Amino acid sequence: MRTPLQGAAIARAVCLAQIGILAVAATLIGGLWGRPQAIAAVYGGLVALIPTAYFGLRVFAPGTARTPQETMGALYRGEAGKFALTALLFGLGAVLFARQFLPLIATYAVCLLAYWLVLARMGFD
Repeated sequence: MRTPLQGAAIARAVCLAQIGILAVAATLIGGLWGRPQAIAAVYGGLVALIPTAYFGLRVFAPGTARTPQETMGALYRGEAGKFALTALLFGLGAVLFARQFLPLIATYAVCLLAYWLVLARMGFD
């Protein structure tokens, strides 16, 4: 039987899964298409990872006891920040990696699978 993950442990597990996916994707893309595409793939993985880490740190800050209202506020602020960071990083990526945008967006999309992988790994009973 698996021990259920909660809060910060889930956010940490998603970030770690995204790092692993990012590394595998960048290695495969670099081997198949070359270094510029691998760098774009790393950036695409970071577009997924950085907002996820921000959300986790914002919502599950260590040592904070919150009321339900404060928790909801933290969730809304964390999600708004995550959305803004993602948009900003994608905008920058479109400028920096216009010629390698396919590896960037593909790695980003695959890194989003980390949420489902962690959910499946948790094994809800």
